[in-house]
Amino acid sequence: MAVVAALSARTGIHVDNATGGCRAFTRAYVPAAGTSGMQIRVYDEGAAQDCLFVLGWGNRCRHRNVQWLIDQLATAYRVHAVELPTHITDYQREWVGPVQEYAADIGRFDLLGHSAGGLTAAHLDADGIGNRVYLSPWWDSDFPVPGPVLDAIASLPMTKPFIPIDTLDADAIGDLATTQQLADAPSSVSPAFLRTVFRAQRSLPPARDTAAAFCSLTDTIVDPRAVGERLPADRIRLYDGGHELFSSSGREHTVETVLDALQRGPDAL
Repeated sequence: MAVVAALSARTGIHVDNATGGCRAFTRAYVPAAGTSGMQIRVYDEGAAQDCLFVLGWGNRCRHRNVQWLIDQLATAYRVHAVELPTHITDYQREWVGPVQEYAADIGRFDLLGHSAGGLTAAHLDADGIGNRVYLSPWWDSDFPVPGPVLDAIASLPMTKPFIPIDTLDADAIGDLATTQQLADAPSSVSPAFLRTVFRAQRSLPPARDTAAAFCSLTDTIVDPRAVGERLPADRIRLYDGGHELFSSSGREHTVETVLDALQRGPDAL
C-alpha cells in the first residue's frame, strides 16, 4: 500500500466495553506520517467484492452500532473501514489524500460514506469506484449560529480545539446510541477545523450519476437540504431517526435498501 503501513498484527479484536461483545478484523493499517489518527481495518469473511466504508467524525469500529453496520456489509463485501482523524486542519491532506491513495490499491470497489465520511467520499476520484452511497453526508452544517459569525470564528488563526460542541447527544445521533459512542464523541473543535470543513463543503465536485443518499429530515447535526441540492429526489431515501441511520430504531428496515443501492446503484431506490 502506498499510503499505509501494516500494523504488527494482521488479525485483531476490538471490544465493545458496554456489552463485552467482540468483533474480529483481519488486517489493520495506519497511515504514513503526517496523518495521525486515521486507521483502516479490513473485515474479510470471504466476499468477492470490496466496499470502502468511510466512517463519520468520531465514529470508531469498536462502537457497537458501527460494528452492526459492518456486519451487514460483510454479508456481501470485504469491508475496508476508515476511521477519520478527529482534529484536522487540512481536509485534503488529512482526510481525502490518505483515503484516495489507499483506494488506488483496492481495485474495483463500491463506496459508502457516513457524515464526515460522506464529505470525504464525495471528494474521492478513482477509476475503481463503482456505486456511491452516502449516509447523512456532512455537505453542509446546521449550527445554531449565523453564517457570518461562523465564518468569523473559522478565520481565527488557532488550531487548538476549544469551541464546545454539545449537540452530539443521543437525541441527535439516534435512540440506539451507546454510552461508549457518546463518550467518544468529539466535545470541541478548533477554528482551523471549521475552516477546512467549510472549504471541503464549498469545493464539493458535482455529484456522480452512480450516487445515492440516505438522510433524515429531522437531522440536527448536518443540514439535509444540502443533500436535496446535490441529488435529485429519486436518488434520495428518507428514513425516520437520528443522524446515524445505524444508531436509530428501524435500521433493519433500511439497511437492505442501503446494500441494494451499493450493489445495484441508485436504481435500487
